[in-house]
Amino acid sequence: MKKNLNTIAMSMLLAPALFASSNLSSALHNGTTSGQVRYMHMHVQNAPGLKDYFGSAIGGHLKYQTGSFYNFQAGVAFYTTNLINGNVNDQSTEPTANNRNSRYVIRMIDSTNPNNKAVNGVGQLYLKYHHLKTVATIGRMMLKTPLLNPEDGWMIPSLFQGAWIKNRSIQHLTLQLGYINAVWDRNTPGWKSVGDSLGYGYGNGSAPIAKPHVKGNYYGNTSSSGIFVVGARYMGLHNFVLKAWDYYVSNIYNMAYFEGKYKKKIAHSVILAGLQYFDQRAVGNGGNANQKLAYMKHGEISHTFGGVIGAGYKGSLLSLALLTTGKQGRLIMPREWAKPATFTFQFPETADGEGGTNAWVLNYKQNFKFIGLKGLRTHISYGRHYNQDVKNFVLNKYGFPSYSQFVFSLYYSFGGTFKGLHARYTFARKNAIANTYQTPTNSNFVFGKNGQIMQEVVLNYNF
Repeated sequence: MKKNLNTIAMSMLLAPALFASSNLSSALHNGTTSGQVRYMHMHVQNAPGLKDYFGSAIGGHLKYQTGSFYNFQAGVAFYTTNLINGNVNDQSTEPTANNRNSRYVIRMIDSTNPNNKAVNGVGQLYLKYHHLKTVATIGRMMLKTPLLNPEDGWMIPSLFQGAWIKNRSIQHLTLQLGYINAVWDRNTPGWKSVGDSLGYGYGNGSAPIAKPHVKGNYYGNTSSSGIFVVGARYMGLHNFVLKAWDYYVSNIYNMAYFEGKYKKKIAHSVILAGLQYFDQRAVGNGGNANQKLAYMKHGEISHTFGGVIGAGYKGSLLSLALLTTGKQGRLIMPREWAKPATFTFQFPETADGEGGTNAWVLNYKQNFKFIGLKGLRTHISYGRHYNQDVKNFVLNKYGFPSYSQFVFSLYYSFGGTFKGLHARYTFARKNAIANTYQTPTNSNFVFGKNGQIMQEVVLNYNF
């Protein structure tokens, strides 16, 4: 009922903007239509003896935004995904892993119900106001911040409802301020409150207590009045970009994020260096007074440091990224809300739920403009991610053993007749480098986590 009232209220806000102009017909003709047609195919080969998965889906979005009326604009976008074929359903599960389904192929369809082959909905519905160098938006929108962003690896991205202000009045400085009261978790049916968006369609891992082991059960049991965000980006120092963000998730946690990057071009060469820091602290009761139902351990604190150095020549870039999280607590970055900003991110995993970890990733990126192939580029990475033992449930929320991973991605952006078409092929291989406690009847720390090969083809046509 609350979400319906929010939709009605937004519709009432949109109407005055449309009729503020004395020439409505001209206003509507000045609007723009855009969108994307998206095709995805994925094949996941699990460890020998475990079930493999495949699937193909088609979807995308269609968006309309009006022209400017007395500095107002309104917009709406419809999103959809539809399974073409695949073997993901409630009968196609792995018996040695508590009858779990594929963690990856299911992201093409409804991740809350593998039998639901289509997801549709209004992902954007907003009223925007421009004044000088300030833009204020209210409604459903797409955000691109370090810890709230679309995360483009799914058929339907994560989207957010609330109010947002962006200001560039001060030279070299961009300030942002926002409040979020609802989330459309990627590839799930419908919008949820901030509290209910946590764990919706995703495993809840382990509760943040030592003994006895208790499975996480925070979905539907987490209380929060919303997310309050403030962010700043400063580019006034030559070759430097500085960022500072703070995310206050009412009654759950506060996350402060800082990043500094230096990048300098010298003729055909480039050098870069960067540092990042995450400071996370539980607030309120971590989502629930009952610690067995809490999203974050009461009083939990985590400190995470990252760094990157690199150099390149003529379209190439070789870099080394590092990440370390102390043993005070886990780094919690809801995968429902974003692809994390860590320098060590490797498709398709995140550092969410890990404490006492160390990771390094070697990246090589290359575009081929220098040989006349303007649309072709590649990204190769190899990393090692050292986690706590899978049975250390306090610091290893999802039971991921330490692992090594190799990822190869090839991208091509078409021109000419096919301008707007973008293709990506990704190959990923992940292997455990720690004890998985696997037995013939128990693959809980293997299935969907390591010993697997993933291949993915994505075609996007943007218009």
